[in-house]
Amino acid sequence: MSDRYNVTDITPMFDIRCTIQVDMIPMRDGVKLHTNIYFPPDFSGKAPVLLMRQPYTRTTWFNLPDAGALQEGIIYIQQATRGTGWSEGGVFDPAEKQREIEDAEDTLNWLAGKDFFNGCCVMHGASYPGWTQWCAAFNAHPALCAISPRVAPLYGCVGSARKGGGNALSFATHWMLSMHHRRHYGYAGVPSFEELKTDWHLPVIECDTFSGYAPNAPYRKFIASAANPGKLLKDHIADFTRITIPAFISGGWFDGFKEETIESFQLMKHTSATELSRNATHLTIGPWVHGGLLNKDIFGEENDYRELNAVQAEFLWGVARNPQKDPLPGVPQVKYFMLGENRWHESSDWPPPEMKYTEKYLHGDGSIDDSTAGNTACRTYISDPNDPVLVNNGKHDCAGCYDLTETEKRDDLLVYTTGILTEDLLIAGEVKLSFSAAVEAPDTDFFATLTEVEADGRSMLRTGGMIRARFRNSLEEAELLTPGKVYRFNLSLGNVAANFRKGNRLRLIIAGQNFPEYDRNAQSGKEIFSDAELFPAKCTIMHDEAAVLHLPEI
Repeated sequence: MSDRYNVTDITPMFDIRCTIQVDMIPMRDGVKLHTNIYFPPDFSGKAPVLLMRQPYTRTTWFNLPDAGALQEGIIYIQQATRGTGWSEGGVFDPAEKQREIEDAEDTLNWLAGKDFFNGCCVMHGASYPGWTQWCAAFNAHPALCAISPRVAPLYGCVGSARKGGGNALSFATHWMLSMHHRRHYGYAGVPSFEELKTDWHLPVIECDTFSGYAPNAPYRKFIASAANPGKLLKDHIADFTRITIPAFISGGWFDGFKEETIESFQLMKHTSATELSRNATHLTIGPWVHGGLLNKDIFGEENDYRELNAVQAEFLWGVARNPQKDPLPGVPQVKYFMLGENRWHESSDWPPPEMKYTEKYLHGDGSIDDSTAGNTACRTYISDPNDPVLVNNGKHDCAGCYDLTETEKRDDLLVYTTGILTEDLLIAGEVKLSFSAAVEAPDTDFFATLTEVEADGRSMLRTGGMIRARFRNSLEEAELLTPGKVYRFNLSLGNVAANFRKGNRLRLIIAGQNFPEYDRNAQSGKEIFSDAELFPAKCTIMHDEAAVLHLPEI
């Protein structure tokens, strides 16, 4: 079934006239997906295709085509994923990874049989549409020639588990429940889950009914993935060995999918199937949140997406013209923005090959320096999930690069600070933390945050990460703590590129919560998502020679 409509000035800023064809494309199980095909002006013959598969189509208007593609004579196709927009399929369930892979394959099979298609399809899109690109690439379909995922998850749209074993609570509740509302009730009237205090509700698994909905199976499946994070965090790795095409990957230092963005490049660069996919894949990481540049006053308005968009277009149109050729010959594969320095750098890989780890030691007096000697006294804090340490003042929306000075005044966290730096300290890579600790509970979380303390006293976010104690040895098998016993912990603070400038200081914060970005560990040792009671716990950090901050210096 298909219909065609002539549309004038659908992209008025480019004054483009195009023809739209609307198809309901059958999948292998009989479900039909709503698909809009936008033909360039005066189209005839065959052409490449730019494809986006996404779940955000409204049923009140057509989405705009990509004007750049139409100007290049490229057909633009936009498809609503199953269970969204006008597509069939019932419930939107992002945890069904295999179904998304199969739907992408069926769509490309359909496209390959069309007389308007010249055999070369490239894909684009950010966030979930980035995830659908990876699903398509995993098939190694001959019609797909390149992808360009931006701020795209690898596991983050399949479940709530994150590196370290925590649960991305506010993302899970706000995204999953808003998608449920949009699918069943439309885009109007989506509740403010922040005003409802949905993230504060216990047990977490019942946030759906607390918000006024019936028990929602996709939401509960999404949340429950963090009960066994190992499978979710590793399930995608083998898929990359089948990818044969290059990718233009981009993301932001303050995006919740930053680590997945970087991991996708590393897997493409070192494990994908062809020389073209390994050597023609590119990574760009900028000073961006999920939606782009938020902190214009800090990083400069000129560092928004405009240059990225131009290079991405050059990549995609280059592949569309010649799928067998590197579309960006001579361009370094990695381009990254150095926070603090506010300057772009280039590299052949990530982390940069010149990176070397150096050690900074934590001391009981709250200092950090190069020496293992000095005050080795223990430091303690009470981790109380009933009064959690808040990220961004407890808001769901990302604040980007923000000041943590007020947070640091709390007495239920530990702060470590270097002396005033006498020269610039440049890091680029994954920051790591090692320490020993005793906890008066069978479980807890440790969150570590790295900031740069400006001369005016502001403590500006650089990166952070966590470890859930029960997953300290393995993400596949939980091991509870013996209360009071000393254990070793290794924690990743994630990847970052930052210049800690001469005259400033480097700071590390250790706390028991980072709420509502992550859920609150009940510290009872029970199954977290059905536990309705929270318990305080005393945590003691040891300051021996193994209390080390590992910095990836360049």
